[in-house]
Amino acid sequence: MTGVPYTTQTAPPALRAGPLATDTHHHIFDDRFPGSGPKPPQATAEDYRSFRTWLGLSRSVVVAPSNYGTDHLNVLESIAELGPDVTRGVVIVDPDVDLAELWDLHAAGVRGVRVYLTKNRVPTADELRVLARKVADRGWVMQLVAGSGEEVLPRWEDVVAALPCRVVIDHLGWTPQPAGADSATAHTLFRLAERGHVYVKISGFYLSSVTGPPTYSDVDTFAATVCRRVPERVVWGTDWPHPVAFLRGETLPDDAALLDRLAVWLPDEADRERVLADTPTSLYWCD
Repeated sequence: MTGVPYTTQTAPPALRAGPLATDTHHHIFDDRFPGSGPKPPQATAEDYRSFRTWLGLSRSVVVAPSNYGTDHLNVLESIAELGPDVTRGVVIVDPDVDLAELWDLHAAGVRGVRVYLTKNRVPTADELRVLARKVADRGWVMQLVAGSGEEVLPRWEDVVAALPCRVVIDHLGWTPQPAGADSATAHTLFRLAERGHVYVKISGFYLSSVTGPPTYSDVDTFAATVCRRVPERVVWGTDWPHPVAFLRGETLPDDAALLDRLAVWLPDEADRERVLADTPTSLYWCD
């Protein structure tokens, strides 16, 4: 670890992001909210603030990890501490969540729900449809987490394709490597993204990489393909503090170097602005 928390720091990013540049995926682990299960040591909102500043980003979306379940205090406190104007939240809820609770969460800065498709309590297809209608009514997004070990997303393609809300697929759909763009998951991901309501989040390279750090060349190649195929349906996130990599004992990513890869995948500044600012604004700051 370096002076910048939870990153393998070589130098600040060469890429100079615009004033609304957004990290659309990070977590906070605060000992005030112990949660359950294995997690990294404390990674506070103040730690993340210094990290976000170092990357040259001005906005972020704090995403509930599985450790806290449907307890939202960690996310809500993080939004308040990082600044509600520049921070949004994504939480985990039960499919039968009360609409009044969603209104309260909205007022606190929440703009999405996260659904795991392989762990915790995996919803049925009908439960996902019911929750999606509530999400759509609020103007929120639904973030889907596929998981590792098998190709999960293809089994859900027909359901996701028909959901009434906007959907963000976390961590490049956990597209398996080395198959990458030739995998069933990748084909599903592209078909869904081309429907118009589904977005792909470039994040969590270490989750599916076989080649590993520092470049994660296999996932890097797939990320470039995603940017080329569906640039208007892409957002970017750090997955700070990289909990899975930390718990595996792996080398943490060099987040500055990974941010700089956007300039390689998207040489046009307008395309990068769309990924870092315009699309996040439409998804998380639309009101």
